Amino acid sequence: MNVECIALPAANRLAREYQLGNPSALQFFAYHPYEMQAYRERLEWLQGRTGYNRERLTEGLYSYNKEIGNSQEALGQIELLKRPDTYVVIGGQQAGVLTGPLYTIHKAVHLIQAAKKLSAELNVNVVPVFWIAGEDHDIDEIDHLYWLADKETRLHKQRLPLPKKGRVSASSLALDAKACEQFLTQFFHGQIETEQTAAIRELLESTAAASGNVAEWFARLMAQLFGKHGLVLVESSLPFVRELEIPVFQKVIEHNETIADLLLKAADRIATAGYPLQLQIEAHQANLFLYEGTDRLLLERQKDRFINRRAAYSRDELLRLAAEQPERFSSNVVTRGLMQEHLFPTLAFIGGPGEVAYWAYYREVFELLGMRMPIVLPRMSITLLEGALQRLIAGFGLTIQDVLTDFPKWKQQWEAQQEPHPLHQQFAAARESIEAVYRPLVEEVARLDGGLRNLADKNAELLLAQIAFLETRLVRSLQQREDVDHRRIQRIEASLLPEGGLQERKLCFFSFANKYGLDLVDRLVEAPFAHDGTHQIFHI
Repeated sequence: MNVECIALPAANRLAREYQLGNPSALQFFAYHPYEMQAYRERLEWLQGRTGYNRERLTEGLYSYNKEIGNSQEALGQIELLKRPDTYVVIGGQQAGVLTGPLYTIHKAVHLIQAAKKLSAELNVNVVPVFWIAGEDHDIDEIDHLYWLADKETRLHKQRLPLPKKGRVSASSLALDAKACEQFLTQFFHGQIETEQTAAIRELLESTAAASGNVAEWFARLMAQLFGKHGLVLVESSLPFVRELEIPVFQKVIEHNETIADLLLKAADRIATAGYPLQLQIEAHQANLFLYEGTDRLLLERQKDRFINRRAAYSRDELLRLAAEQPERFSSNVVTRGLMQEHLFPTLAFIGGPGEVAYWAYYREVFELLGMRMPIVLPRMSITLLEGALQRLIAGFGLTIQDVLTDFPKWKQQWEAQQEPHPLHQQFAAARESIEAVYRPLVEEVARLDGGLRNLADKNAELLLAQIAFLETRLVRSLQQREDVDHRRIQRIEASLLPEGGLQERKLCFFSFANKYGLDLVDRLVEAPFAHDGTHQIFHI
């Protein structure tokens, strides 16, 4: 398999310097992500820790994964979690429609590969776990997908209509069968018909029909794609998860002021080290959500009371509520990692650049609650490179690294070197003709009424400016329509740098699967990717 590694700077500076092992960034974390000794130290710490309810955890995981149709391989991995010598690597994502952007797929691939690698190197069982953030209520982030039709240069955005009243979580959003049918019909209408199309359509339609909500559809798709590789799925709102999280909810409530203070101090240290702040930390933040009916509402602290938009609670009331109705509570970006660490014996957490920057705040919070931050491993970043696209790039004398690192600058230089369009000469002649006819008229107007000189001159300038505007727009239109090289450049941009960002942040997996088959997932899982923070180019 053809995998190429290139160095790309992470968009987030703290994440970039953490990847590079810069001490100024490493100071905010408990371990170095690329040193094997760190994993041995983490394993030793986990081996000395008790308190995991493995029996209840595996019982809940088994029931959920069986219900969503996960494979026997994944169910076998869950059985391993009953044993004290079994650990996990964990990462997660929102429940995006049709699995969302490609980086969701890449994260799952990384989890599976990392689990296999660590199992072999540490001689223990390591299980890959994908945490579905099904409670996120920012539905606008998950209800759409982007795809690029074959040989097209225009990015398509397609949205699945979802009811979005209030602050309802994805795991509570019912799927409308007719809306799903129309959505999938529209999606496949934009894809070329291949030998793979029928099987992919059947997969998407059958999983949608079997799913009660958006998060479940996501889970069923991920199970079908990755279950045979042993990926275990868990969704954040499951009742057994809530039950197991009770002690953490209570500790967060009890130590709420101290947690806020630790986060503020961490923000000060991050800023002092010269890094931009990725989280907005306020002293009154409670770092928990509470359900009021179907709405997931943020809790804030006012002295010794906790409030949201609809209600107020004393600390004792909230502690009692956590014990009796844990399903009403939900973690936020700060406390989610604490929940994962409490539930799972975690060797490493795999996260994207933004998540890495968030976790820089959490080290002391983990320690306050008697835990230690796991190894934070930057997610593998991948670009899928099709052969036809590679030939287009080579035709311009470029490499894939040139495209991903400095394409806008190259494009600007390329455009500056192009020969003027023949229409330029015709527009120049038109300007000269207008000047020849109109200038004497301007002079005559000024002779008859000197006060109109400025108006006449301005009128002439506006006329010429309108001609220049028309020239620019028409030439651009003709170039886009007729110039083969311009279209090739646009195709490169749309495929590899859609809307100026990396491919994995926009494009959907299933448009690639429609061309190359669902076994593209298997090829990715088996690919010899480097786990060193470099960007991976997978040649399809």
